[in-house]
Amino acid sequence: MSKCIFDQIVERKNTNCVKWDGAESLYGKPQLLPMWIADMDFSAPDCILGALKECLNQKIFGYTYAPESLKQVVQSWLSKHYDWKVPSEAIVFNHNVVSSISLALRVLTKKGDKVLIHNPVYNPFFEQLKQLERVPVVSELDIHDNRYFMNVKDMERKINEENVSCILICSPHNPGGRIWDPEELQVVIDLAVKYELPIIADEIHSDLVLPGMKHQPMAQLAAGKCTIITLMAPTKTFNLAAIGPSYILTFERELTEKIKREQKLMVYPEINPFQIAAMTAAYEKGEQWMNELLDYVKGNSDYVRKHLTQINGLRCMDSDATYLMWISYAELGLSEQEVNEAFVANGVALQMGSMYGEAGNGFFRMNIATPRVNVEKGTSMVLRAFQQLMAARANV
Repeated sequence: MSKCIFDQIVERKNTNCVKWDGAESLYGKPQLLPMWIADMDFSAPDCILGALKECLNQKIFGYTYAPESLKQVVQSWLSKHYDWKVPSEAIVFNHNVVSSISLALRVLTKKGDKVLIHNPVYNPFFEQLKQLERVPVVSELDIHDNRYFMNVKDMERKINEENVSCILICSPHNPGGRIWDPEELQVVIDLAVKYELPIIADEIHSDLVLPGMKHQPMAQLAAGKCTIITLMAPTKTFNLAAIGPSYILTFERELTEKIKREQKLMVYPEINPFQIAAMTAAYEKGEQWMNELLDYVKGNSDYVRKHLTQINGLRCMDSDATYLMWISYAELGLSEQEVNEAFVANGVALQMGSMYGEAGNGFFRMNIATPRVNVEKGTSMVLRAFQQLMAARANV
């Protein structure tokens, strides 16, 4: 397999694609280069495409159950990549991770309960809490040496003052790309034990770790000391968001049964044949593709970092994982509105930081999971936007 497969342009326009076809309605201008929503512009691996074609050959798509072999595939993946031995009964399949966040919150909390989250953080955390009538209690992340760190004293103070009922954490962190060190995660686990709080760990980006980095599953580290529901999926890793297979891991039988009962109110059946085929192929045959993807994404990241330093005051946060770059322009003293308007005027669609909470102001998120030619073009557009803004300011 050659890395050049990631240089191939796959036409996504006119496919009802949110990223490409939906950008105009969101940003108000046609023909934008979309580097916003978190899916990749790379074809899924051939092994997955082949498995889906075989599924089509069945010609009938009735109700489907998840076979035990699918659990074995997940167990093998977790064992190989995290040295994590997960029993079959701990695995519950679900259609996607966002609905799994909702499912976990409904099982562990009730209306009016307060849930501790970080800021900035993946925006559906806020959305799901609001829709479920739970109350977010926000602990702002600290920045040191161009990396995010949890403010543990602030977390504990808010757990006490706000009577928090649950902790919802993003690991690896989106949008900051931070892999939390085991020592940092242990502190959160210790808080959960001390205050008898359950944890929901969204670990959807766990496979997308850059070369030399390693993700630590939180529940593996906790070893049963507190209640943790872990949410994982191959969707980000293998570009399967529209198909959406995911799974929930929990190690308490009573909690697993509650999840299954609540799930029946939301979806039926728990998984479809295309999800089974895609997940099986991804985890059995997709590892080489994933490793080459991560090398390619690292090259894209290096390119963006090298060129954005042309603007004094732009800072790319140091990233351990994901194909999302979190970039600060706070030192330039520009408003989010004028930066966003300059991006759009120059032809690129990016996500502005306030979407991820108040602490995201002064940042934008850039999706670099796209062929290098698009990365080069998008980086040039970003540079031009800031050059124009700074020139206009100098002339005032």
